[in-house]
Parts: sequence; structure tokens; C-alpha cells
Amino acid sequence: MSSYPLGFKPRIALSIALTAAALSSLPRDAEAGGDSVYGTRGYDQLVERGHEIELTMDRGYASLRVRRTVHNGIERHDEAMFWIYVPETSVATGLRTLGELHGKPHWFAGDLLEAEAAAARYEELTGMGAYYPKDPALLSWRDQTLLALQVFPVAPNTEKTIEYTLSMPARWEGGRWRLFLPELGTASLPAELVVSPSEQLDQLFVNGEVVARGHLLTLDHGVEIALAPRDPAPISLELASVGTGRQHLAAWRLTLAPEISKVPTGARVVIALDLSVSLDAGAVAAQRLAAQTYLEHLADPALGTQVALLGFDREVHSISPGFVTAAQAIELLGSATLNQRNGSEVGLALAKADELLSATPRGPRRILLMTDFETASRVAPEHYAAVVKHSNAIVHLADIVEGDAWLGRDDLHPWSTLAASTQGVVWDAAVPSAWADDEDHARGRAVLEEWARPVRIDDLRVSVDGLSLDDDYYWTNFEGSLDEGQGYEDLLLSPTPGRELSVEGVTWNIPVDHSAKPSRQAGDRWSALVFGSQVLWELDEIEMMQLALRGRAVSPVTSYLAIEPGVRPSTEGLERGGEGSMGIGGIGLMGSGGGFGGSGSGMGPTFDKRAWLEAELREGWRRCGGDGLGGQVVLETQTVEILDVTLTTAATSASLRTCMEQVTWSLALNPHFFDAETWRVQLP
Repeated sequence: MSSYPLGFKPRIALSIALTAAALSSLPRDAEAGGDSVYGTRGYDQLVERGHEIELTMDRGYASLRVRRTVHNGIERHDEAMFWIYVPETSVATGLRTLGELHGKPHWFAGDLLEAEAAAARYEELTGMGAYYPKDPALLSWRDQTLLALQVFPVAPNTEKTIEYTLSMPARWEGGRWRLFLPELGTASLPAELVVSPSEQLDQLFVNGEVVARGHLLTLDHGVEIALAPRDPAPISLELASVGTGRQHLAAWRLTLAPEISKVPTGARVVIALDLSVSLDAGAVAAQRLAAQTYLEHLADPALGTQVALLGFDREVHSISPGFVTAAQAIELLGSATLNQRNGSEVGLALAKADELLSATPRGPRRILLMTDFETASRVAPEHYAAVVKHSNAIVHLADIVEGDAWLGRDDLHPWSTLAASTQGVVWDAAVPSAWADDEDHARGRAVLEEWARPVRIDDLRVSVDGLSLDDDYYWTNFEGSLDEGQGYEDLLLSPTPGRELSVEGVTWNIPVDHSAKPSRQAGDRWSALVFGSQVLWELDEIEMMQLALRGRAVSPVTSYLAIEPGVRPSTEGLERGGEGSMGIGGIGLMGSGGGFGGSGSGMGPTFDKRAWLEAELREGWRRCGGDGLGGQVVLETQTVEILDVTLTTAATSASLRTCMEQVTWSLALNPHFFDAETWRVQLP
């Protein structure tokens, strides 16, 4: 059997009845969305003289202390009636009235009572009687954005001050805690707002502009208040779990700092560009620009970054004279002649990067290798596991095309396991061959920052141990990612309590694993804030009472009553009922676009690829001195690129073999050679 706290008895549809009764008596101007303030006896002769709000912005929440002063212009004691529109999601969590104690001004704090009991007590204390009038004040719930405040008495031709507190959750977005305040106050007296941070070094913003502590503004228009915490934890978690009697209220939050990681200092970085002919000129230019833009994040001299630049086709070529500064590397890339040739020896590039890094001091190491992954069939990612492990570097592999700046990870790529073994990633990317303007450059720079440091959690999984929904274990799997500066949260009811909030995922491929137990402070806070949420309507009256009492909140079942000690019905009671350059080119027969055969010949629809290959290779064999000798060339081709060449021959002449290999590698294939194919050509 359920028990009722503090003698509370359930009342059928109490909140509905209270709301309907309150709304039926709303003044016309209150219905329009602004506050209404008037006197029960003197109506418009009771006027508001002050409406001040002190907003303290904390990390995740805000407290608004609202002080209002009215003046009674009639010759009798009057009751001040406030219809108060409050910001969405806010909840009243305190009340006090300014009176006198021992002849001195004194604030009398309100007590949270069962709503009907509070209303009855207020009516009793403000009714007709034989005593000197004192200060009862009643703050009650009407709906989620409307409160009623009654204050009695306001003495003739004097002022009366009352104060109530609103608590309000903030949302985490773009690396700041944010909340929106609508226009507040009456048409004739909008509220004056003073904004301060809870923690002195946190930064405040109003509508995106930086403001100082104690910033003053008038709420005659809506404003966004935001707080940027100083040095927030990279990952923050909060969990509340509160019993309501028959079920449990759970609230959880996951927030990522504006920067969840830093660019390392003293890093040694090797960048390798794929210069094979399978890439068009735009893609090569995009690689160059991508490397330069990436290096901009490492160019601060204070970071002490050292960079080595490589280009690779069937061989590896140095673009930089060993390690240089990031700024020098950017210049070298800008002036380098990037000649393209057949072959894509990714393994040789990784081995050269390892060799370069092995000669450097211990510290952070990175390899960024750009390639279209069109390699010989003998090339397999697992063959290079020992090489990348020995390098002790985080290895990123990137397939870049020309286009608007974009970056995304490809965890299903055949090379992703190799990259992940180093905590690196295989990336698909697009970068233009040149930035259109400064804005385009800035946008691209932001996109490629993720190569310099992790900027999000991927493969994110959030769960709250213990919670259940419809008899299933409550869990949330966010497929995709959560960017830094952003967050997730949830507020729900569960038959069972939440015991632990867990967050798992990866930054690049660095594991993330954090957890948090329920916080009592968070439980107290959300016991109140639930009344500003849609979860409210899933609670029965008993649960509302349980939560309201813990959260000290005005609710459909609770109100604040503030009175001076000894207040009794007075003689003035109310009568109720009407009132950068280094060329990378071949030598001899290896120049790009070279070869013994004419490129681009035979491009008609009946082009015979085999006949063309045989003619070119046999002519080359003759020129190399192979007349009267036999042999065989095996080629792998794809996307106008020769990926691999194997020459077998009984001839013992090393110069003949070398010449024929160069002839073969130097062939310039036409676009008919698009598919991945293997060719065997017999030499006379």
C-alpha cells in the first residue's frame, strides 16, 4: 500500500482543476503573455515600482533571484496580486517577503507546503480579524509558465518588496551553457536583469557578445545568456536518480569541452603524398593543399613540430631535406614540382617514414599518408603491421579527392585495421585544389583540424546501468559521433533506479571509457526541474509531492507560504467573494608521360588494349637490345596506372632487364585501361 508524505491525500485531477480555475480569472493583459500586477482593492492604484532579476549562471544551471516592489496608492491596506509568466523550463524554488523584526527590516523565508493547505492558511491569515495586519505571501503554481503571487498587506501609500527564486536548466551547445530568457515583466515596467557567473573566471555572453560580471540589461526583448567555463574537463558526466514512490526519475548529461584534446608539442611528423598517375591533377593539387592546411595547425613555433615530406609512386622521393619546421614544410609544398609516375608503393612509403622517425628523439610521432589505395595485388595492409608498430607513430591514411572541404572516417576500409592498430584512422576527404577565399580557407582549416587532434567521440555508446523502459534494459547507442563542444542528455522515468552512467567510444581510435555514479546534488536539483519538463505529466500526485518536497519547488501540489511569526487575521483583512620547391621526377626513361610508345593512340571505340600493349612492349624490347631473345612481362593495371611489373627472361644482361623494366613502367596508359586487370605479354 502506498503511503502519503506529510499526511498528503490524493485529489483527483487536482492540477487540472487548479489550472482551470486560475486561467478563468486571468486579467486580459496577462493572457497576452506579459505579467499583470494589481491590487485586489485598489486595482490599478497598486503599481509596480521595481522589478529586478539577479541571474547567476552556473555550469549547467541558472538561478534567478527576482525582487519586485509595489506601491499601494489607496488609503487602505491592499493585497498585491501578481500573475507571473516565467521562462520555459524554469521552476520556482524559493520565496521570501521583506518585513520588520524588532523594528528593523527583515526577510522572512517561505515554507513549502501542500498547495491546498497553503492556500487555506493564506486565506485564513488575510481574512478579517482583530489583529494588526502582517505579511503573508503565497506563491502558487498555475501552469508550467505561469505562477500566481499574492502578498498581503501592502500598507496605504507605502511600498512592499517580495522576492522569489527561479531555477532553470541550461543546454550545452557550441562549447557554452546557454539559456533563453523571453521578455519579462509588465508592459509598463520590464524587468532589469543583472547577470553574473557562479565561478569568477567563467566567461559570460549575452546574445553572443562578451559581457562582464554584473552586466545590466532590460528584458524588454528576448535574450540568450551563455556561459563558457574556464578549463572544463574534456568529458563531463552527471547522473541523477531519484525515487518517486512507485518509480524512479533519472536525469543524465554528457558534455564535451570545446577542446577535448590538444595539438601535441615536440611532435615528429612524416607526410607522404601519392604521386601515382591514377590520381588526376586536381587530386594531386588537393593533396598538396590538404597537407599545407593540416600543417597550419602545427606551425606555431612554440609547438616545436618537425616535419618530413615524402612523395611516392613506385619509389619514394624526398620533398624536404629531412625534418624541417612546419612553416618550412608549408613553403616547400607550395613550390614543389609534383611529377606523377606509375606505381603506388604504399609499403615503401611507410617503411621510409619509419626510418625517418627512428632517427628522432622520443616523443609524439605522426604519419599522414595520402593515397587512393590503388596498389598492386601483392600489397596487403597486414604486411606492414610490424613497420607501423616499430614507428611508434599514430598513422592516418587518407583518400583525397578534389572538392569542397569534407572529412569522414571509413572504419570499414580494408586498411582501417592497420591504422586502428596505431590509434589512427582511414579517412575519406575532399579538398579543393585552391581555396576560393579567406572564408573558404578558414572552413577547410577547421575541417582538417581533426588530423592534428581528435575533435569528437565516434562510435559513442551511452548507457545507464539499472534503468529499464517497458521491461527492457535502458540504453542509448548514438551511431555516429558527438562533436566537442556538444552534449547529450535525457530525463525519464523508470521502474528501477539508475546506478551508473557509462560512456564508451573512440577519439580517432583511442578508447574512451568514462562513468559516473548518481549525484545527490543532481538528484535534488532535478527533483525540482522536472516540474518544468514534459515528464511532469507522467507523474501522479503522490510522486509530484515526493519530488516537489525534495526539490523545494512550487508544483501542482505545492506552494510557498511566507509569513511573519504570529500573523493572524487582521482588522484590515480581505472580504472574500468580490474584491614550398623540390622536384620529384624520374630520370632517363622514367619521366612522367614518357615511354617509347605514343600516348593517347587508338582511342576509338574498337581500341584493342592487348594489341596496343603487345606492340608497345615488343617495340621497347627491340630498342633495349632484346632481338633474338625471349621473355615475358606481367603487368597489373588500373585507372590508367601500371601498378606492378614482373619481367622474366633467360637473358643474362642486367642492362637489358633494367631497360625493359623502365620501358614498361614508363608506358602511359589511356582511359580504356580503367578496370583492374592483369596482362601477360610474350616478348619475341
